[in-house]
Amino acid sequence: RILKRIAINPSEVELIWEGVDSYTPPFYRGKSFPSAEGFIKVVAIPNTNTIKKGKGTITYAWKAGDNTVSGASGYNKDSYVFRNSELNDTEKVSVNAESVDGGYNATNRIEVPITSPKIIFYEKSPTEGVLYNKAVVDESGFSGEEMTIVAAPYFLALKGNESNFTYNWKINGKEIETPSKKMQLTVRPTDRGGYATINLTLDNISTFFQKVSGQIKLNL
Repeated sequence: RILKRIAINPSEVELIWEGVDSYTPPFYRGKSFPSAEGFIKVVAIPNTNTIKKGKGTITYAWKAGDNTVSGASGYNKDSYVFRNSELNDTEKVSVNAESVDGGYNATNRIEVPITSPKIIFYEKSPTEGVLYNKAVVDESGFSGEEMTIVAAPYFLALKGNESNFTYNWKINGKEIETPSKKMQLTVRPTDRGGYATINLTLDNISTFFQKVSGQIKLNL
């Protein structure tokens, strides 16, 4: 009678991703989604009985779609950073992680969704700061003689690129001078009654697709 013992170590690799330059406001607890022409970072995390951390004697082979990314692949290269193509609604990324001794080998593939950025406006209180817990909605009224609104361009590829963007504010369709704090505007109505329509457009002058507009109508 011959007994043969076989040890099986399950091998898996998890992929997590984030928008590297995607804007989110302070205290935002959600995921940072990438938008068109933004940078995306994908990190591989091996999960096996023998390897508990992403570092170690592991070689990573990254693919974008069906194409091997040789510059991002290699020994201990457990992350891949790339710029989204403006033509893609999703980005397909895969990795093969293999230990040097051959005892660990795992492959995984993900699709990263590309999100359209959106401007949400918040009120800035003189005593409490920006009230990120409550967005300003159409027909919001004034609580005093003036109101400061702050624009949050969610998921726009803004972080680290602020100087490349133009900030175009309008009140009732008329362009105004850009405020010193480019994403803050203080409105002081001269007459009560009616509405003031506030519009903001952020546009990256060095790209074609990094642009977002938002509008809010305030009750005077």
